[in-house]
Amino acid sequence: MTRIFFLAAAALVAGACHEVPQDAHKPFAGKAERDLYVGGNFGGDKATFEKALASRARSQNEYVRMGNRKSP
Repeated sequence: MTRIFFLAAAALVAGACHEVPQDAHKPFAGKAERDLYVGGNFGGDKATFEKALASRARSQNEYVRMGNRKSP
């Protein structure tokens, strides 16, 4: 019984020693990036895009959205 336990423990320890390297260089397989404000709703107007982005960020801020009320 103890022999099986030690064999299983040794197998787990030996299996944990192998680690696949994660820093290998891989080529980029995605599409080329483009500016987000080109096309769509903004038609290339960067200022309008940044204004809409700031407005969205403000509406997602809990302190601003709830009127900066304190909890009881």
